[in-house]
Amino acid sequence: KLWCDTESADEAAELGESLGWAGLVPSFTSTKLLWLKRHEPANFERLRHVALPKDYLNWHLTGRLVAERSDSSGTGLLEGLLDGATPSPTAAWDDAACAMI
Repeated sequence: KLWCDTESADEAAELGESLGWAGLVPSFTSTKLLWLKRHEPANFERLRHVALPKDYLNWHLTGRLVAERSDSSGTGLLEGLLDGATPSPTAAWDDAACAMI
């Protein structure tokens, strides 16, 4: 799903409410993953990794599957993003958000 696809609006509202995060919008990767899990469960089960475009290209060029912080901030899964804080350079994945997917 492209970032501009808003089909995961229901998932965005649910995740935002459950996590107490105002501002979680359907363009976040987390909402699209939950949508995929609910609407295309067979494809979700095949999923082993999530890579944003820059990370995917980096993986093919270097053989290392890593996430870059500025892109990761757009997933809705990095801690400290939706409470108004700026994530630190060592920000980790938000365990509560990841568990909901």
